[in-house]
Amino acid sequence: MSGRPSIAFWFRYGPAEHAELFHAMPEIWAELARHCTVHCFGMRTEKPISENILRTVEWHPLPLRVRRNSGLSKLAKTALWVAALPYVARRCRALGVRAVYIDETIPLTAGIALRHFGPRVAVTVADMFTDIYFTGALAPVGRLLQRADIRAWRRLPLVFTRARNTRDWLAERGVAPEAVHPVYDPCDFGLYHPAAPGEREAVRAAFGYGPGDIVLAHHGIAHPNKGNDRILRWLAPLLPEHPGLRFLLVGDGPELPRLRRLAEELGIARACTFTGWLPGPADVCRALGAADIGLVMRTGARSDDFHMTGALVHSMACGLPVLAARLGGVAEVVEDGRNGYLFPPDDGPAFQTALLALAADSALRARLGAAAHADARRHFDLPGVVRATVGPLLALAGVEA
Repeated sequence: MSGRPSIAFWFRYGPAEHAELFHAMPEIWAELARHCTVHCFGMRTEKPISENILRTVEWHPLPLRVRRNSGLSKLAKTALWVAALPYVARRCRALGVRAVYIDETIPLTAGIALRHFGPRVAVTVADMFTDIYFTGALAPVGRLLQRADIRAWRRLPLVFTRARNTRDWLAERGVAPEAVHPVYDPCDFGLYHPAAPGEREAVRAAFGYGPGDIVLAHHGIAHPNKGNDRILRWLAPLLPEHPGLRFLLVGDGPELPRLRRLAEELGIARACTFTGWLPGPADVCRALGAADIGLVMRTGARSDDFHMTGALVHSMACGLPVLAARLGGVAEVVEDGRNGYLFPPDDGPAFQTALLALAADSALRARLGAAAHADARRHFDLPGVVRATVGPLLALAGVEA
């Protein structure tokens, strides 16, 4: 492989987690590897890297290990990751890397890459740490960091986004629109799909759900910006008249203990199931198969408009009608009354009205769920995502396909 052009991926959690969080990554790496050497830099996690990935990429782990289900571990190791990036950049230069792709929106990383590696840098602008973690007394710090990031993004030749909405926001801040490539999240439909005949009943029984229960499911990392506390508060007054409503939260994170306590305080713990982390995507798909409605929720921070959530992509792929917060990117895919319903993320009554309409009408749920599944196939097509990502990256590296 000596003498070949090369591209480097910088991702905190390493290639195994990268592939799980963005399902197209193994195919992207495999396609890039036909034309160049692919280097991956990141930290170690508990998730093993598949042999297929290791045959495709050259893995350069940092001597750091992060636990994604620990807020403290993530915070501390992310700070160390950012501190290590100048070394990573110099290492890339020593390896003759032509282009670097940072597929996450961590403060200062684009500027560090430009300073220590060079101009051929691409980033993804989606989940913004400055919106999620720099709130309250830290908000001024978040604003300073975001301004620094925007200055760096203006200098980048390539920016990927997960929604068209983000391109408009970036253009308003001086980022050249021609440099911005919106690419929706992909879905591996072999992993996420509607429940097979008979499987749905078995999974519902395993969770303790009866035939008359209506299950609202959300999944992902339990962060405060997911707004699950609002959902619990909005569900509580509905349960006395609608005792069959159930809330299934799949995932773990720093917010989960507080959500468990809140459910107890509200007196709705018996209607809530908190699974914690499940072993893998197949288990998440199986859990979604027990649901009647897929929930997509965020609190409404500005950067919540900038991406498709895994909960949206996977719920639609599993054929669930979607009950979604009205966010910029999400509203590019969810159409009111066609494949789901939208509600303002701070409007409890609107959420309750839409939920009760779906709960009361199984034919409506079936119709919207079928449309959601068809739309998932159209919007989140994995080969299309691979093509839309590989072409710009090869061009950035000056490699002819």
